[in-house]
Amino acid sequence: MDRREDLKALWEDVWPRHAGKITGAALGLIFGVLVKWVGLFWTLFIAATTWIGYSLGARLDDGTLDASEWWERIRARTRR
Repeated sequence: MDRREDLKALWEDVWPRHAGKITGAALGLIFGVLVKWVGLFWTLFIAATTWIGYSLGARLDDGTLDASEWWERIRARTRR
């Protein structure tokens, strides 16, 4: 085996057992860099909009959100 195959085998062994830890560490690193780079308020704003986008996308994928119905509800609220 060459080095690339060894790394792939290691990753396939490690990821299933430690996916949450790896993801959490990566998100923590990104959050820390963003706080240092743009400040706490903007970092929290970015996190909130990312969470909203993820939530809407997940609901669209699951079929529990009808995008046209959702858009019409928003437009109806802004017309008042």
